[in-house]
Amino acid sequence: MPFVPAIFRALASDPRALEAAWLQARTIYDDARATESAKRLVAAAAPPELTYRPSAQVRGALAPFRSELPLLLLIVTSLGLSLDGLLELRPTPEPSLPEPGPVPETPVAEYPGEHPLYEAIRAVYGTQHVPVMFRALAAQDLLGETWAGIGPYLDSPEGRGHTTRVRTAAQEEARRFPESAFFRVESARATLEQFKIALPQNLVFVTAASAP
Repeated sequence: MPFVPAIFRALASDPRALEAAWLQARTIYDDARATESAKRLVAAAAPPELTYRPSAQVRGALAPFRSELPLLLLIVTSLGLSLDGLLELRPTPEPSLPEPGPVPETPVAEYPGEHPLYEAIRAVYGTQHVPVMFRALAAQDLLGETWAGIGPYLDSPEGRGHTTRVRTAAQEEARRFPESAFFRVESARATLEQFKIALPQNLVFVTAASAP
């Protein structure tokens, strides 16, 4: 992927949490079954017919997130189930990590500062942070268009129910990978909770904004 996902950037202030989360994520990324799980999550996230039709520019801006979000939702859900004791914890694997090196510059530009729509997004999402995809849309002056087209659905009873179904589907998929469960860093709980709330909504949003 062309960028470091926000969940790993958020955990980077605690190297122990970051390493443990990455080791669990790596086992899922390396599992051939993860591709099929991701496809099922995308299918679950497909919204009903909306009047909004994204432009080619919007689809292009969200392309870096489209393929990664279902896997990230699967990974964060797996981390949460492990931390909550809902998956039997396994021994932590050997890290086998490369030597530290420079972080490549991301090609995904982000809007600097606070965009006028961020407060509304936080209110609908129920999170303290604004997902990176919205910052990327704002950087290209596309946030107003996409949020006006999809935001009201996310804020509706139908949209909230849809998000709950996606979250449940992610839990079902994450349970397919019990051998990957070894995350036990309690200090990461608050950060994980934010992403567990945001990622199902992100996947519904991106799926709607990727429709032809």
